[in-house]
Amino acid sequence: MCGRFESKPSINSLSKKLKQHNVDLKIEFEPESSKTANIAPTNKIFSVRYADENYRLFQTNWGIKFSPNSPLIFNSRIETIKEKKYWMNLFSNQRSLIPMSAFYEWKKEGTKKTPCRIFLPDEEVFFVPALNYVDKEKNNFTSLITTTPNSFMKNIHHRMPVILRIEEGLNFLLDDPETNLTRCVPYTGKMELEPASI
Repeated sequence: MCGRFESKPSINSLSKKLKQHNVDLKIEFEPESSKTANIAPTNKIFSVRYADENYRLFQTNWGIKFSPNSPLIFNSRIETIKEKKYWMNLFSNQRSLIPMSAFYEWKKEGTKKTPCRIFLPDEEVFFVPALNYVDKEKNNFTSLITTTPNSFMKNIHHRMPVILRIEEGLNFLLDDPETNLTRCVPYTGKMELEPASI
């Protein structure tokens, strides 16, 4: 599960970060002010995609909504992607990366739930892979890919976002679906948490 996250790096700092990996990020929208912390479904978020032989930064809506009355799908289970042809088609042809500096979960202690900021101590920014959907009006929507929890997360929540380091994420946009499915597993690197006030 991922119902809130933060993306502190600015567009400029993200571009510099990717430049270190020999990537010249193309900005596909007019930069405007957007939330950097406590980002919630339906908020505008940044999305990195590969199109026309370039890595491009878009702005998109967090959550896929197929019609006004349909539910908002802001997370997509990797298990469902593997099982359902429609979702596998999005995974194969309409994938992206969402830059994050942390995400939030609520840790249950007895009857009390405490918000926690979960981050990678060795990474200023990481990527969460996502699916894209464009409606008839050309509105862009995105759903984050989740997986089962690792040993760190299992006592906090029964789901977690797929987490990719920068280089692995950049390869995710280029590689074939079979290779990318092997990346959508619980993160094995170091993670930490701290109390959050959200």
